[in-house]
Amino acid sequence: MLILVASKMLVIASVMTTLAGAALGTAVLFAGYLVGASRNPEEAENLFNTTLMAFALIETFVFLSFLIAGLVYLFV
Repeated sequence: MLILVASKMLVIASVMTTLAGAALGTAVLFAGYLVGASRNPEEAENLFNTTLMAFALIETFVFLSFLIAGLVYLFV
């Protein structure tokens, strides 16, 4: 029983690690956008579109981590 509880806690910890990585990635992504837009204001719209696509990719990994962690948590 203790092994099951420990494995579920590891699953929850992995989700929190993924969330921390996504938060850092989002911060770096938008900081890069702001630097790029300040250096080249004419390309700000194109940079923003690319930034939003990258943000969607980061969030996809977060949602996949929630899905996998939920399945592991339920079936272990």
